[in-house]
Amino acid sequence: MNEQEKQQYLEDYKKEKEKGVYFFPDIIFKDAVISLIIFGVLVALAYFIGAPLEARADPTDTTYTPRPEWYFLFLFQLLKYFPGDLEVIGVVVIPTLAILVIFALPFLDKKAARHYSRRLGVILGAAAGVIGVIVLTALSVIEAPPPAQTASGNRTADLYLQNCAGCHGPAINVPEDTNLHEIIAQGTHEGMPPWNADLTNEQIDALVGFILSPAGSNVFGRTCGECHVATELVGVNPLELKDALQLGPAFSPHNELEVPQWSNVLSPQERSALLNFLVAPDGQRLFVTNCATCHGNSVSFSGSEEELAAVISEGGMHLEMPAWRDRLPEADLLTLANYVVDPAQNPDGEALYEQNCTACHFDRIPQAASVDEAYEIILEGGSHETMPVWGDILTQEQINALASYTLQSSQGTGAEVGRQLFVENCSSCHGDFGEGGPNPSLPGDVIAPISTSEYLSTRDNATLTAIISQGQPNFGMSPFGLSFGGPLDES
Repeated sequence: MNEQEKQQYLEDYKKEKEKGVYFFPDIIFKDAVISLIIFGVLVALAYFIGAPLEARADPTDTTYTPRPEWYFLFLFQLLKYFPGDLEVIGVVVIPTLAILVIFALPFLDKKAARHYSRRLGVILGAAAGVIGVIVLTALSVIEAPPPAQTASGNRTADLYLQNCAGCHGPAINVPEDTNLHEIIAQGTHEGMPPWNADLTNEQIDALVGFILSPAGSNVFGRTCGECHVATELVGVNPLELKDALQLGPAFSPHNELEVPQWSNVLSPQERSALLNFLVAPDGQRLFVTNCATCHGNSVSFSGSEEELAAVISEGGMHLEMPAWRDRLPEADLLTLANYVVDPAQNPDGEALYEQNCTACHFDRIPQAASVDEAYEIILEGGSHETMPVWGDILTQEQINALASYTLQSSQGTGAEVGRQLFVENCSSCHGDFGEGGPNPSLPGDVIAPISTSEYLSTRDNATLTAIISQGQPNFGMSPFGLSFGGPLDES
């Protein structure tokens, strides 16, 4: 474009501009009309259709699988590639850089040209960003975890039971400086097969963590077992145990010992798990350590405590399942067999399993190597699981304590009774699900949630028991323990 053409263009532009529409009030009026129409549509949708809200959050529902909204999925997928200490890169650094680039675009791209052929850099950059968001969103949908299935509460413990316990027993002593992940993945250990073909990296990592630290019992072994045995600490006042963890080397019995500052060595969750392990009744601790992997939270048993102690002591093939050959149609038997082998891919079997199997198996799905094997077991029934001979492993006192606790839990004296007591005594202030709300005793005060994972993981059983028993008068909470004038006994 020469100078004469440029001048002609500017004159034509000026004439057209003079004939144009004023921004105010003409363009503003049109924008306002369109905005009002859109706003009216949104109000109508909200009134007649409503927002698709889910049911009220229930912390007791372990089958719920939380998922972010679809427009956040790409961000959560991005976080998968920045684990641990690198999380700040995915959460802060990358989103901040993207926002800064958008703000800086007017200064970075000062070209007057608007045709796409002359703006390839900007177009390709924007397209790469959009494609990245789409790909991450698609990956998050493809890799989404399946809905929570009926299974044991500790999936990693089940993984260990299925793949390792047959050879290694209930626990493995791993020497220091051992690359356990490599051993499991490559099978470089006394004829053990490589597991990287059967297990994902995430599953192998979970197994490594479980073997090295299965909650409170392993925290005890790692931190206290060199000087103590569990039985000598079980009878100690829980508050003294808590002081020992909080004070570390300042705790008087540890003055002359090289004891670390436990608050720096153990996370709040590990300290809570250790305290719960030590203050739990003998039977409960033994059940969690030795039985929960197979039996879940409780065992169904209708006999006497002496009969149960004998079953525990003798072990062996102790579960007699009836033959289902004449009890269910052929199609139902095959559906159950497929569900047992792969629950995620055969959801049709869940209702059949809950109706016919949970009375004995509870929420733990038994394992089978193939559909044919599972079908044969269901068809023929009989003894089909082997329990260790605990009489050769535990003392008679431990067996009696374990039998007593197991019988009590089978009769519903655990979480079920606790849930009912919570409804009767606590829900009026704390809410039906511990979600908190306005304090009826102190106007203007709001009760914080007590059912969050953060609250429960940083307050051990002894602390919660003390709060319930002694109350918190400063916050309007009366004591509930009999010894403090309340209505509840120690149990």
